[in-house]
Amino acid sequence: MSLVLTSSDYIQIIVAIIYGIALFYTVVTFRRAKELDQISTTETIFNDLRQLDRELSKIPSGSQHDSSREELYSRILNTVDWLCFLINKKVINDKRMIEYMKPTLIQYYEDTFVQNILSDGRYSNSYPEFRKLYQKIKTT
Repeated sequence: MSLVLTSSDYIQIIVAIIYGIALFYTVVTFRRAKELDQISTTETIFNDLRQLDRELSKIPSGSQHDSSREELYSRILNTVDWLCFLINKKVINDKRMIEYMKPTLIQYYEDTFVQNILSDGRYSNSYPEFRKLYQKIKTT
């Protein structure tokens, strides 16, 4: 039994190879686009946090400015909670990026959240995604 390939068989093989290459390229492009989206989202959030930190640093010390400080802490923690939500829901799932952000998230939790918000009983159920991610970070 001899196997004879016709020109249409060769064309089908070539087309299948081209489709395979195109599929591979599509997967690679999709992964890169997803990674760039994660970087862009994270960059936007961290730019917002830097801006809020700058605003916070401009508030003079003293109890007469406590309400302004409390408002900024709330805005900072809402932004961090949103970032944590995106990480917890795997919208941001790049392990290198998350590993890079861990020290910053720990610092926000321990310096901003614990010292300025947890002492106020009104916020005992606030920022659930931040709490969840912090516990996950501390146990790993």
